[in-house]
Amino acid sequence: MLKTNKMKNYTIILLLQFCVSGYLQSQTINDYSGVYKIKGSEQKLDLNPKGSYILYNPESFGHLATDFCEYASKGQWKKISSDVIDITSENYYLKQEGFKYDLKQESKLSKDSVYIDIILPKDFEEVATPEFDLLLNYKTSKRIRSASNRIKLSKKDYSLVGVKNQLTLNLIFNAKGERFFNNRLNYNILQDYNLDTNTYNYFIISLPNFNQCFYDFEPYYHSYIYVKDKNTLIWKGEEWISQ
Repeated sequence: MLKTNKMKNYTIILLLQFCVSGYLQSQTINDYSGVYKIKGSEQKLDLNPKGSYILYNPESFGHLATDFCEYASKGQWKKISSDVIDITSENYYLKQEGFKYDLKQESKLSKDSVYIDIILPKDFEEVATPEFDLLLNYKTSKRIRSASNRIKLSKKDYSLVGVKNQLTLNLIFNAKGERFFNNRLNYNILQDYNLDTNTYNYFIISLPNFNQCFYDFEPYYHSYIYVKDKNTLIWKGEEWISQ
């Protein structure tokens, strides 16, 4: 009876050791946190053990605005299978600084018109030129798209007299001529914002944080990274090697 109990205990110990060993091995294989680099490039992908990621730009000593952007993207990552990693950038779950605006209302110039002045940082104006897409009063769908950031609207033509007016503002960028274009083309700044066009007629919308780094931010929504082996990831057609 004593021998039987000893054999049972020994068997249990062996099974426990086997299970623990298998668990630790699977954790080692499946823990893909760490820093990865593209072959032949200094661009880095940092998968933090706590579930965040940062896609760093290659170090540069140039003088363009893009040379001073430390990272191209950041957000959250998770393992969804033994050989697939899912990443989603922060713009899909929080409001980024670049969308913040300051809106001032004044009354000046012609009372028969509404003036909208959209102000971007000076250093950004030299790099990219958006079109300004305005939708007034969604139900009547009065829309205007302008290459100028200073817009004048007739109150009569745009039905802005004596009614509660709403403004939706988007900045639209054109990707023509770009071989690779990873950043966003449409930036929604205002959505159904109430405009008091009875009291005011001049609106100044400032976007102090709409800079080059914000513009070049790369969005990823459930983008899949494939695990080739414990040291190699496949993403965007490139091999990323563990450092």
